[in-house]
Amino acid sequence: MDEQKKLKVGFILAKMFEITAFYELNKINDNRTSFTYTVTSRPLKWFLKLLLLFATDKVVVEFLERVKKVVEAETVSS
Repeated sequence: MDEQKKLKVGFILAKMFEITAFYELNKINDNRTSFTYTVTSRPLKWFLKLLLLFATDKVVVEFLERVKKVVEAETVSS
């Protein structure tokens, strides 16, 4: 098994935002893995920059909690 895996994806969302996501998995030992998730969202329209001032990390935190639950459930069942 590889000790490290990386994946980078990018796309344009509704001609409004350029989204880039980077996922990195690093094997710590047979029972532990480090998961790093980095995302950038660049507005393509000037008025969207103002909206980002009021944005929160809630969506990202909820997404990562769902990922964690799925991974932990699969680990327990295997």
